[in-house]
Amino acid sequence: MNSLKKLKIKKWLLLLLFAFIITNVNAQAIAQNAAVSVTPSIWDSPLFWVFAFAILGLLLVIIAIGGVLVGLVNNKISKQFQKTIPVIFFFFILGIGSVQAQTVSSTVAPNPITQIAGALDPTTIMILMLVVAIELFVILYLFAILQKMLIALGYKTKAESKWTYAAIMKRMTKAIPLDREAEVATDHNYDGIIELDNSLPPWWVYMFYGTIIFAITYMIYFTYFDGPTQQMEYDTEVAQAIQKKNEFLKKTAALVDETSVLILTDATALAKGKSGYITKCAACHGMNGEGLVGPNLTDDYWIHGGSIKDIFKTIKYGWPEKGMISWESQITPMEIQQISSFITTIKGTNPANPKAPQGTIYVEAAAVDTTLKALASDSLKVL
Repeated sequence: MNSLKKLKIKKWLLLLLFAFIITNVNAQAIAQNAAVSVTPSIWDSPLFWVFAFAILGLLLVIIAIGGVLVGLVNNKISKQFQKTIPVIFFFFILGIGSVQAQTVSSTVAPNPITQIAGALDPTTIMILMLVVAIELFVILYLFAILQKMLIALGYKTKAESKWTYAAIMKRMTKAIPLDREAEVATDHNYDGIIELDNSLPPWWVYMFYGTIIFAITYMIYFTYFDGPTQQMEYDTEVAQAIQKKNEFLKKTAALVDETSVLILTDATALAKGKSGYITKCAACHGMNGEGLVGPNLTDDYWIHGGSIKDIFKTIKYGWPEKGMISWESQITPMEIQQISSFITTIKGTNPANPKAPQGTIYVEAAAVDTTLKALASDSLKVL
């Protein structure tokens, strides 16, 4: 080993030692002051400093490659490269030490995710990642130009370059050109069709690499950022289903008729039914259903049936020959259902000054079934 090489090794060792001394002192100073920090800020975030030094380091690499390109133009590549590499290496080591210092200073944080991210929000992290990605793209682009210039100036031959697009694709896919199929041909021959021991098709390999990138992105997004959990997704889907159900019910409310009408029991619907009754029905049946021109709606006697379907049909079509008009053209089926449901709630309320009973006693079908079963049971006991 000649003296020049020994001198270079000593220079690099001294540079490395100096960088670590500075960063370790910085780490101790920050660690001692960490306890007094109360409000987290972006400057206390280890992740921010990782991105910051990564961006700075990549920027220095871009400047270095640019300097090399300028040196190539001036035919001074060796001198330029030797000047830029120590600077890049120094800042890289300094960046590692500073990240270490930030990590030491934030060990008091209880949450590991908060400890890493600090005061960084997901939007800031995504912007920093985008800057790093752009810088990496610029570095690769400049490096490709550098390779072409090295070949053009005679420092390299085309066969030595491993960073061209074709060379990268070849390493990624390991595809064999058509003119070299004989190298991967097997002895299996089926009617002239030769089986090749070739690598996977490039498009398949690209898709496989894509799934790896997607999996890493998916894990980072759903583990460290604001990606919804399974419970959150479930709650969201349930809320969407309820909203769609309500919208469907609103659309189909106009389809209700005397064959499908059901008694509404929620307070909002009954309140609307009461309001509609006072507006449309009280003039003939009384404010409390006691009966005026029209019959009493609170007793057990009904002229045209007292079920929800009978009441709905009466309001909808009316009985013009008896003075009951049809409300079909004036109010919606939902409003008729609400009014009908409210009328079922005033049965048996015994208001003041009730009108004399009209019609026949109406008994609910369920009550009739119960009565018949009780009679049948008593008959069996007698037997």
